[in-house]
Amino acid sequence: MRKIIALMICTLFLAGSNDAELILSEEDVEPTIGDFFQYEMVGNYYPDSLGNAIDEENYLRVENYDGNGMRMEVIDKGETSFEGETVDYFAMMMTWDTSFTLYFDDAWGDGDGKEDTIEVSNVLSSEIWQVNEGLFGLNTTDIKKTDKNELKMIMTLNEYEEQTVIIGESIEEIEIELLSTSNNQPNGTKVGDVWTMSTTERTTGTSRDRTCEENDEDCEWEIEEIDLEETVTSTSEVLTEVSVKTMSAGTFETLEIKDIDEGEDSGNYTLLYVSDTGIPIKMMFYSEGELSMNSHLESYRVNAWGVCENCPSLEEDADGLLGDLPALPFLMSLATIALIAHRNRLQ
Repeated sequence: MRKIIALMICTLFLAGSNDAELILSEEDVEPTIGDFFQYEMVGNYYPDSLGNAIDEENYLRVENYDGNGMRMEVIDKGETSFEGETVDYFAMMMTWDTSFTLYFDDAWGDGDGKEDTIEVSNVLSSEIWQVNEGLFGLNTTDIKKTDKNELKMIMTLNEYEEQTVIIGESIEEIEIELLSTSNNQPNGTKVGDVWTMSTTERTTGTSRDRTCEENDEDCEWEIEEIDLEETVTSTSEVLTEVSVKTMSAGTFETLEIKDIDEGEDSGNYTLLYVSDTGIPIKMMFYSEGELSMNSHLESYRVNAWGVCENCPSLEEDADGLLGDLPALPFLMSLATIALIAHRNRLQ
């Protein structure tokens, strides 16, 4: 669900009111190289959803899940050409490296009653270029994204006294270029607001896949060239005000915002919980009505606002630095990339 990018862009603003009702309004901030936001993963939703997608009937459990979270960091700033003009941009690198082992009860139905396993490792990186525009309801635009997603599965299949090891690998490397975008988000976002975002992008690159038995030296890659143009329209709705308790950051009053793409099944959507400081505190992703990923803000550094790497918890700092901190726009890409990677693997 790529349009969660637009949703987070539109909500990463300071609260515009001290009244009981949460109202979000626009506020710009200059990012600095080295600024970062770290999200921690909650529960086993991601590996469990993958296990159920592979074989829901026989999936048993996950073990050795590292639970690694995702990190977004500003790595570069400069000038580039966009729509015939020279514009300032800043580049962020998102990284996510996770691994775990899935267990199945005789998954391939050979009748031996033995458990079969799949060792999963997933390494994802994405560099996003953004420009500041100061448009109505928006303060950034993604003009380019370069993604690399590496997935490896080692399947150990037990069949009575024999054992077969099959290795499946997938590597996708793509570049996404923004062609056009439109948005009608209202100023002063509050409960009850509904708006749409439409984005047209061109995606180019390659996808490589191979599945072979262990030690098969003749196993070859199947390579697919990617070149497509896609327009996606999403609808965002502010549902209610919710008190959110995170794993590490404390409890916050937030706006609950639902985002769903046009043409998607009603069970595929994202919930974003935005604090009165404008920072996304919690992000939840649903596939076919089931929770497939849950992440909470864990730590951060914003040099321009005097926030150190080992700063106090968000709960301790809620009336201090965070009370004056505009959320940086690069946070918006984090959830999208993770969800895209997850859904691509299920298809």
